[in-house]
Amino acid sequence: MEFEKVKTRIRKVTFYLEFILALFIVAAVIIGMVDLVRYMILILKTNPIDTYGLFQKFLGHVLLLVVGVELVVMLVYHSPSSVLEVLLYAVARKLLIGNQGMTDFAMGIVAIAAIFTIRKFLFVEDLSFSASKGYGFVATTSVKAINELLNTKLPEDSSITIGGYVSSYAQSEGIQLYKGAELEISKVKIKVLKIKNGVLQKVSISIDRV
Repeated sequence: MEFEKVKTRIRKVTFYLEFILALFIVAAVIIGMVDLVRYMILILKTNPIDTYGLFQKFLGHVLLLVVGVELVVMLVYHSPSSVLEVLLYAVARKLLIGNQGMTDFAMGIVAIAAIFTIRKFLFVEDLSFSASKGYGFVATTSVKAINELLNTKLPEDSSITIGGYVSSYAQSEGIQLYKGAELEISKVKIKVLKIKNGVLQKVSISIDRV
């Protein structure tokens, strides 16, 4: 019991540390935006023939700031989708402003394809986090993976996938599943996002981060 209290305190401390780090990143992004104005002035003053390299650096700076913003979202919300967005923007920045060869370029394209594949088979269509809708998962996502990603405590022994677990729980409790149906299991709110011919396809999970 004492061990659980220690874990809870450590979790709270790490949450506040991440929040402080997020504030530092926000401050750095705001300061970095000042340089965008300087870049614009340099572009205006530079001969059009010589602006290619300067504009490339400008794009690199913008995308770096975008990565910083996405890092803030990831630190604050702990959203799995925000991790994908950070990776996506980082790879895109490397492809757009890097001077890599065709091999590196092809590897970057493969990396982006892998990110979108993960998005398609793990998350719902909306890649961004929504505090009101929660985190979206396809029904084939394992309960264990959700527990690890969101730090939830859903029982892992009753079913392999979240869809199977919700279906079996609803059946045992006499709950009818339909689009928009909501259940609360182990202090976790689960909402049915998509169901076809009685087969659960997508759900959203809402948890309290406080």
